[in-house]
Amino acid sequence: MKKILFVAAMFLAIVVQAQHSPSEDNANETCEMQLNEKLNFMLDGSFANENVLFKEIAKLRPCGLDEFDVNFFGNMDVFNTMLARISKEKKVEQMTFNDLYIEIVKFKKADVYKEIREVTIASERLGETVGNIENWSQDLTLFENLGASQDVINKVYDYLKAHPDNKKTYKEILGLLKKQS
Repeated sequence: MKKILFVAAMFLAIVVQAQHSPSEDNANETCEMQLNEKLNFMLDGSFANENVLFKEIAKLRPCGLDEFDVNFFGNMDVFNTMLARISKEKKVEQMTFNDLYIEIVKFKKADVYKEIREVTIASERLGETVGNIENWSQDLTLFENLGASQDVINKVYDYLKAHPDNKKTYKEILGLLKKQS
């Protein structure tokens, strides 16, 4: 019986160790180190450059931020909103990436963020999709969910009917239709 328990315990330990990868440990360590760093880019004035801001926000990727998050929170207006909230409690010289990360987590929980994220991702997906009359009923749902006007929907549909062998994405089609208007 002791042998069975020992073997079961060893097997369980191996399974748990296999599930906990070294890359996860590395990402967690990188995240923790970054969270402790001061927001030095705020002190030297370089944050006024949106490219610098984007690169600084990207340093939080190991903490779970994805590409959308980095783009969204790297936007100067969004960042300034978060900064205003943080600065109510701390001076700029005292701010760390942890303060910023806490504010990002709060933002991500808000319904408006979730809605913006959904719409943006759906819009990007639609923009990358090749327009095809055969798939129009599925794509129409995306257009409707994104709040496209009936006029735009009709023009896209008419374009697809007139070009059954279309190879353009919806983004390209909308660009053409805009030029024609």
